[in-house]
Amino acid sequence: MKKIITLSTLILVFTLSSCNATKNSTKKTTSEMVSGKYEIRSVEGASNLYNMFFEIDASEKQISGKTDCNSFSGNYVVTGDEVTFSPFVSTKMYCEEQVMKVENSIFKAFSNTKKFTYDDNMLTLINEDGTISLKAYKVITEDK
Repeated sequence: MKKIITLSTLILVFTLSSCNATKNSTKKTTSEMVSGKYEIRSVEGASNLYNMFFEIDASEKQISGKTDCNSFSGNYVVTGDEVTFSPFVSTKMYCEEQVMKVENSIFKAFSNTKKFTYDDNMLTLINEDGTISLKAYKVITEDK
């Protein structure tokens, strides 16, 4: 009887630990930026953003994008899970006040970013104080 209880306990422990390992292994994390086109889902807590995209070229360490108003581009450096974006070069068109407010929030989010995570096609930029400044979803396209 004692052997059955011990064996049952070992099987239970093994099963639970293997389930936890499987759960962790399904996360796709990386310490490098992932090339591709990203749709900005939220910036500084504001969500429901439309037509806000950027592209990352990881081989060249470059980023470029377009808000509802202006285009921008710049470079970045990754060290571990930390990232630093160079000041962006952007066009200087003036648009509606609300559009400019969101655009300025996007530029501020990139300039204040210290860390990032990439899980399940979601790029999350994090400020020095640990708050999330921007979330962007990698757009998956099918080649025909």
